[in-house]
Amino acid sequence: MKRSSVFYLALLMITASITVITLPVYAQVGGPSNPNANVTTAYKVLQTEANQTGVSKSTLSPLAINTDLPTYNQGDTIVMTGHVRDPQNATAVTLRVFNSLKNLIAVAQLLPTSDGSFTKTFLATGPLWKDAGNYTIIAQYGLYTNTNATFHYNGGNGGSTITKAINATYALQSGSQIYNIPYIIKGGTVSSMNIFAQQYTLEITLSTNADGSITVTLPRNMIDSKVPPPPNPDANLTGAKIDTTGLEDSSFIVTVNGKQVTQFSETKNQSVRILSIPFHNGDSKIDIVGTIAVPEFGPIAALVLAIAIVSIIAVSAKTGLRFMPKY
Repeated sequence: MKRSSVFYLALLMITASITVITLPVYAQVGGPSNPNANVTTAYKVLQTEANQTGVSKSTLSPLAINTDLPTYNQGDTIVMTGHVRDPQNATAVTLRVFNSLKNLIAVAQLLPTSDGSFTKTFLATGPLWKDAGNYTIIAQYGLYTNTNATFHYNGGNGGSTITKAINATYALQSGSQIYNIPYIIKGGTVSSMNIFAQQYTLEITLSTNADGSITVTLPRNMIDSKVPPPPNPDANLTGAKIDTTGLEDSSFIVTVNGKQVTQFSETKNQSVRILSIPFHNGDSKIDIVGTIAVPEFGPIAALVLAIAIVSIIAVSAKTGLRFMPKY
């Protein structure tokens, strides 16, 4: 192989190994003849946020809540997740739980995080948790924003039975980056979490001792799922990276022990997507499959690879080393 061919091959390998970062380009609207060119409008704000995060606030509900399971027994921990689209300083979310007879049985207040997400657990235990039927959680934020979620409670005797839930954070390492993944699990423990970039998959291994669920908070900059863009033959030929900015969200594919499940709940905002996934006693692996995942090789690894290839080229130039036998 000629040295020029070796150099061309190395150049292709370096190009393929370096992550391409696509920055949004904003066209200038108006000019001297447009007096409103520099006026901030609601549309401009929403459009800028969508370009920066890939998700426009206009597509999010003002307030949303979900429970991790549709049905609970006495002693269960009810994991409720939600988000506020426009969080305000020092404004708390008020939660009220009503039983099947419309009696108020629990009240809570909590401040959402800076991105608007929040999580709250309720224990289905004690003298107020007796009647079986459909229960309702009503969430209110401010004076006018409210929503609700319902679940079924199988009833109890009013005792103080408690099924333990684990609220923890897993430090997941991908290349040189560490992602702290909050989770709440009932019915088992988390053994490990791993991200497989080429398969766009987060794998969670479990050790279970009962039927339960896991509620896991996924940063969008680690893994996400988007509607595929229209085909672009030019990008396929050039190997250009697809800019996912502005693509609509699509559902994750979730499998438990290799079997796809659809009965899972999700709340999301511009920063995270929170999934609550049920499992059965004996299940040991959950796969969450999206369309975007962090690269296995970060910029440092790409730089090391580039230096190694350039060194090979330099050695071959001096010694006449060939990668292929000469015929």
